[in-house]
Amino acid sequence: MTMNEINIHKIEYIEADEKLKERIAKEWGEKAARHMHIIDGFSIVAMYKGNPVGLISVYWKKLTPPLIEKYEGYIDIIEVQEKFQRKGIAKKIIEMSIERTKEKGVRQLRAWSSEDKIAAIHMWQALGFGLCPATVYPKGEEVKGYYVTKVL
Repeated sequence: MTMNEINIHKIEYIEADEKLKERIAKEWGEKAARHMHIIDGFSIVAMYKGNPVGLISVYWKKLTPPLIEKYEGYIDIIEVQEKFQRKGIAKKIIEMSIERTKEKGVRQLRAWSSEDKIAAIHMWQALGFGLCPATVYPKGEEVKGYYVTKVL
């Protein structure tokens, strides 16, 4: 399938359940499924001809004191299969996540992106997210990048 053969109007966006999470684990790997949230947040999957091609998952993260009983939406994973990138799928699932987060009454949506994901960083900026340089240390290894935040 070439990029020209993909009809973006045939992409469906559905809320993931445990069954779809299991399918993502089989087709995309356990790591992707581990980052999906069903009960403590939500996951939206972009489907093309019955196959998952994009995924976003947001969980409700309690903020620290003095912001007692305040939450943010945190994007735990956002992925779009390579041949489906640059077709507006990531933008659409982020916009859907913004709306879901607003409906929940949460005032902030946040994520993290490593600095090597140049296209993603430009996308976050284009969607009105603020960027804050940050270094994280997963498994003790230094990774530079940005926290991205959108106040809702």
